[in-house]
Amino acid sequence: MDSQLEEWMTAFHFFLTFTHSGLAGADAAGDPEREGVLDAVKAAICANINLFMEMNEEEFAKDLPRFAQAVCNLLLQVSNRPGQDNLAMSAIRFLTTVARSVYSKLFADPNVLKQICESIILPNLRVRDEDEEVFDMNPIEYIRRDIEGGDSDTRRRAAADLVKALTDAFETEVTAMFTGYVTALLQEHAADPVNGWRAKDCAVYLVMAVTVKGKTGERGATTTNRLVNISDFFTQQVLPELQNPQVNERPILKADALKFVTTFRSQLPSETLLALLQPITALLGSEHVVVHSYAATAIERFLALKENGRSKLAVSDVLKVAQQLLTGLFAAFRHADSAENEYLMRAIMRLISFLGAEMAPVAPMCLKVSLQVSWLTYTGTM
Repeated sequence: MDSQLEEWMTAFHFFLTFTHSGLAGADAAGDPEREGVLDAVKAAICANINLFMEMNEEEFAKDLPRFAQAVCNLLLQVSNRPGQDNLAMSAIRFLTTVARSVYSKLFADPNVLKQICESIILPNLRVRDEDEEVFDMNPIEYIRRDIEGGDSDTRRRAAADLVKALTDAFETEVTAMFTGYVTALLQEHAADPVNGWRAKDCAVYLVMAVTVKGKTGERGATTTNRLVNISDFFTQQVLPELQNPQVNERPILKADALKFVTTFRSQLPSETLLALLQPITALLGSEHVVVHSYAATAIERFLALKENGRSKLAVSDVLKVAQQLLTGLFAAFRHADSAENEYLMRAIMRLISFLGAEMAPVAPMCLKVSLQVSWLTYTGTM
């Protein structure tokens, strides 16, 4: 077994580090979305050694250092081409498995951590042109990837998982390091808010990846990194995006902000959640499907949140803004591509259920608007 294992590992390492200028040149010059032959082989090797690491950790221990180094070097050469997504994700998953194991000490050197964070994690967390295109052209797919757990096959998810693994292994060091990167990214955005929005988007993703240590579908983030001040980041960076009256500007940042408050809803005071309903309702007016769908999702999750067995928000408080909420939710059905938006309907049904008998004062308006929307949908005049 040992001799056969050594034979396989030698071959794996050879092909993992193998380069061929002709193949690389052909891949770079061809279709950017097509996976190259050599990239496919290396991605398969990364998947194989990742599986072996998970199943036979002790047997793999003696080969681990050279493979960890080889995979790190490989990732330094991977470009942003969609054709290399599979390779990047497979390689990052292997590093994540190592970081979660007893051999995480391989990454303990500050210089190694710095290289992984700067050269592997940050480039793969940044939004790409392809991501922006999906946001605009295929919003349902973007939502599926981003908030419904369908992002397991994206670079961002792989990079975020590596952040979490490294934070668990080296919490103090990694949190301090990423805090510095977040500050730099926010400074980059502040210097040019119009063109630097991608830097802030990356900062928000990075903060969420470093901070969330445990979460559930019912409550969002339940355990957080004690070294990260969520309240300050929310007040200084997230709230301004939600309160910006220009609901169609910088839509990805608005979606990020909505995802942030939805994720950390159980960490925010009830007074804050209640106050957020107004700007979130305004975002239902955004022409971007992702933004008004995320706004509806935030409303639905706020209303579903319980604390000590009781709703975190009081019915009497929500009733004061119920008409505004219902008007905004029903009006959002008029947006292009949202005539049958399930996120809007979920929020409406949650609000009706939440109010119960207190729904009576706004029931006539609710019925009138729902009939109007149904008629417009039926006649195709939405």
